[in-house]
Amino acid sequence: MVVVDDVGGVEPLDLTPEASRPDRSARRPWSVLALVLVVVAVVFVLLRTLGDASLFFYEVDEAVDRRVELGDDRFRVVGTPKPGFVDTELDGRAAVVFTLCVAEVSADVAHMGDPAELFQPGVPVVLQGAWVVGTPPGIGGLTSAADDGWYLRTDHMVVKHDNDYRSDEAELETCGAGS
Repeated sequence: MVVVDDVGGVEPLDLTPEASRPDRSARRPWSVLALVLVVVAVVFVLLRTLGDASLFFYEVDEAVDRRVELGDDRFRVVGTPKPGFVDTELDGRAAVVFTLCVAEVSADVAHMGDPAELFQPGVPVVLQGAWVVGTPPGIGGLTSAADDGWYLRTDHMVVKHDNDYRSDEAELETCGAGS
């Protein structure tokens, strides 16, 4: 095709199609950086959530049987506190030392921080922490300590409440709450 200009000359018409969108190289680098940051944040939240959900849950007797296998891995444990506890300090932080039991198996616990509001002997608790080789401070003040060279160092406590929606099989085997 030929086009006639104002002077009377003839010029060929350029029919080359133009790009329908901007070149990829024209994208702003901050938008790519923002996308990378969002992906990193989502991955972090997922790993944190899944990591916490993958903590194993044991009753005290099973946790005692598996303590060498568990090593210093974090896990959740359920049991009933025996009467008596000692307020003390561990690594410069407030701690409560007490003995947790299921049936006739006991384990000493050093719980870092304040215990749950409804914490009391005979009321089952769920704790989250890890085994430590040694003896917690203040264990001499407990009348029924396990004192077997191991203790649970925990930092999260939830008191199990009594509701009627549990079956009889869901109950912990009692352990001398009055002893």
